[in-house]
Amino acid sequence: MNKYSHNRYSYGQLFCFSGLDGETSRNDDFVGMLMDGPITIRFHFEETVTLRIPLEENAVFYGVTGDMLDGKDAFVGIIDRRTIVGKSSAKPCVLTEGESTRAIDGNTESVQTSVGTFYLTVEEKDGEYYFAFAYGKKAARVYTDEELDALKKARYAYFETMPECRDKKYEKLYYKCLSIQKENVYSPEGRIPCRWTTPDRVPHRFMWLWDSAFHAMAISEYNLELAKDAIRAVLLQQKESGFIAHMMSPSEGGFSNVTQPQVLSWGVWEVYQKCKDKEFLRECAPALSKFLIWTMENRDKNGNGLLEWFTEPDYLECKCGESGLDNCPRFDFDIEMDAFDFSTYLCNDAKYLSWIYGELGDKENAEYFKGVHESVKEKINATFWSEEDGLYYDCLFDGTLTRVATHSSFLPMFAGICSQEQAEKMVKVLLDEKRFWTRMPIPSIPKDSEFYDIDMWRGCTWLNLNYFIMLGLRKYGFNEIAEEFRTKVLASVNKWYEETGNVFEFYDADDEICPFRLKRKGAQPEKIDYRTHIHSITDYNWSSCFTMLLIQRIW
Repeated sequence: MNKYSHNRYSYGQLFCFSGLDGETSRNDDFVGMLMDGPITIRFHFEETVTLRIPLEENAVFYGVTGDMLDGKDAFVGIIDRRTIVGKSSAKPCVLTEGESTRAIDGNTESVQTSVGTFYLTVEEKDGEYYFAFAYGKKAARVYTDEELDALKKARYAYFETMPECRDKKYEKLYYKCLSIQKENVYSPEGRIPCRWTTPDRVPHRFMWLWDSAFHAMAISEYNLELAKDAIRAVLLQQKESGFIAHMMSPSEGGFSNVTQPQVLSWGVWEVYQKCKDKEFLRECAPALSKFLIWTMENRDKNGNGLLEWFTEPDYLECKCGESGLDNCPRFDFDIEMDAFDFSTYLCNDAKYLSWIYGELGDKENAEYFKGVHESVKEKINATFWSEEDGLYYDCLFDGTLTRVATHSSFLPMFAGICSQEQAEKMVKVLLDEKRFWTRMPIPSIPKDSEFYDIDMWRGCTWLNLNYFIMLGLRKYGFNEIAEEFRTKVLASVNKWYEETGNVFEFYDADDEICPFRLKRKGAQPEKIDYRTHIHSITDYNWSSCFTMLLIQRIW
């Protein structure tokens, strides 16, 4: 077994060619997902096409990555964005979902489907089957043993160049996270002239604003140029007005009409701390400035210097996609309100942008954004704080606090907005086992809430907000609590990783229900299948990023 990879074959893991190794295409993507029963790789098209290698159910694997299956009786590797090669003790075959036309030409079978033509070439030698499986083109040939060994070494070499895992009991999980980060990288394409990252190649496949900043923070631990690209790709999609969409595509028209939380200046600063490249700061600063100014000018209807999310009251499953908290009960009011977290993100990013301009010697802009930070900080404490509850809440335009508590209520600690006394009050609420201090903290809403459920942002635990809260705890001196928090979170992520082989989008706060069985804007069917109903997404990139940062104790 190679120590640089995990070796669990299981449903939900992605299998695809990484933009780190060559050309990919979001608009014509040959991305597979491992299905039950080794080896079954189902490819993501309107009608699925599956490569099946019927090994025994107890097949042994030495390494399972996003681009390689290394087993006792089979090796499978993807060599470019449309071609898979390998060898196995069982003869591979192609399965189709819709109608197909098949033809045989020598040792190559062509399978014509509604989504394109697939070619499977198989050569038998000494009881083993050497094969090449290709989409849209006939593979040149099968690989020899020497070529397959070289491919295997190249795939393992990716992990051998990575920083050592600092918490050895999570070593397999650590390298699994690195594999997820690799498979979710795209090469330059269309409107995006540099490498870029996606939350998950199935089913999202787009580039997202705050996800990209999170990816960059983790990637900066081992690949600074890729980390820069992850943020650069987003900033290059900015509109002339300063607006940046929450979802972007290399294709024309592949943009949403809402934005997302302001974390880009923070992300740029974190990358800069590793690379000390002032040219990168100089490149990013104008776009960061325009983006913050756009949010202040376009998300403050009542002109009080605090921000309001754009909401869609008629979209019941996602009333506020702009916030990133799609179905959070905070937005069940269907009424305009100042948002404490939106304002907190602005306050935090203005601070980092002030530091960026300071590094560049631009005193005027440094002072301007420092002033934005201080002004918004003062207004947040004056408007959103409940002394009685020890938490921050949204505020209706008539001045009434909504008193809907969520994990976001702790964000002002992360941004350094609250006083030490306020932080102590929040920590007391945080540690209440009947509310937030669950086995897998922190639930997105407290357990005693009338809205509590196991559906995404209505009770489940998310690693991005957890990381923010841990940073806040450390900022105010609650280091022991932050470490206990880290321990509880990693124990849960690792538990479900060991059981399923996956790192998930979100988790059960009580650590009892497998993430596959949690709701995602509705209950899961009896048979788990993302094409029937999307489950808590597997090989989810930001979860891999924050898990890796927690394992490595990156504060």
